[in-house]
Amino acid sequence: MTAEKKTYPEIGARLRKVREAFSDLAQNAWAERHGFGTSQWNNWENGVRRISVDEAERLCDLYGLSLDYIYLGRRDGLSEKASKLL
Repeated sequence: MTAEKKTYPEIGARLRKVREAFSDLAQNAWAERHGFGTSQWNNWENGVRRISVDEAERLCDLYGLSLDYIYLGRRDGLSEKASKLL
């Protein structure tokens, strides 16, 4: 019996939306700007791995996001700017 590998495509899609809404940077430049590894960000954005709460909180603080948005897709709690861009 093989264990299925859990993926996080919905979280990854929201992270991609954040990157594209707040910049015109490619994944590698965005990752570098925020102190993430390029492969680390790529894995998060492609849903291969889930972004940690600590790293997600950094994005929340910078861009007026909420953990509920990143993890669950709930839009209430977004800053006015983030709500308009996303």
